[in-house]
Amino acid sequence: MSELSKLRNGNFSSSNNYKLCSSLKNGTPSAAFFTYAKEKMFERKLGRSLEQSFFSQDAVWGSFLEPRVFENLPMNYQIIHKETFVHQNYNFLVGTPDFVIEGLKVSELKCFGLKNFASYVSALLTEDPEYIKEEHPKEYWQIISNATILEVDKGEAIVYMPFESEMAEIRGLAEDPDYYSSLGLQGWQVRFIIEKSNKDLSVLPNDSSFKNLNIFEFEIPKQDKEFLIERAIMANNLITK
Repeated sequence: MSELSKLRNGNFSSSNNYKLCSSLKNGTPSAAFFTYAKEKMFERKLGRSLEQSFFSQDAVWGSFLEPRVFENLPMNYQIIHKETFVHQNYNFLVGTPDFVIEGLKVSELKCFGLKNFASYVSALLTEDPEYIKEEHPKEYWQIISNATILEVDKGEAIVYMPFESEMAEIRGLAEDPDYYSSLGLQGWQVRFIIEKSNKDLSVLPNDSSFKNLNIFEFEIPKQDKEFLIERAIMANNLITK
């Protein structure tokens, strides 16, 4: 079991912490909150994650494209997706961000399928964090959680989908063992990138109304940080007792 996995097991991880923040109309935690807390209790008792590894083309697609996105970001960005961080005051609150500008902001990259891409980018284009929170709570609270853990005041959503014109280069990388092995991937896992046509992959037409790379930065609301911590403490107390 990797050290990264050990840190996540039984703790509240940014990628799922939207469940901590889910509420009924009267403001009390929803069923998702209690189910998530129970799962973490089971993990602590088992000494391992409830999640079992399986091959996902969507996950491979995102991992494969991440370095491509990183190369197009300013020089002061760091890629930290292989490191899990723990909140300095609450060791049950953990996160594994994609990118960071140290001391300033945290960034999360998504390489979605067509429908989720269109929905998420459309939400980001409103430049309204409250609307984004309502429409895409999972992605929003992941950014809030990682910003809380790293103690930064800015968050950033990054969404990428390649244009058709980029696919010859991307397929070339999928044939390069040095490239995909550096990402911890094997040839059979990236084979679909070579074999599938553009219409069967998450690829934008060159004349799409959407941009291939979409970035939205926003100030992290202090009340959202506080709310997340409050809910994490509540859940941890629940399963500890």
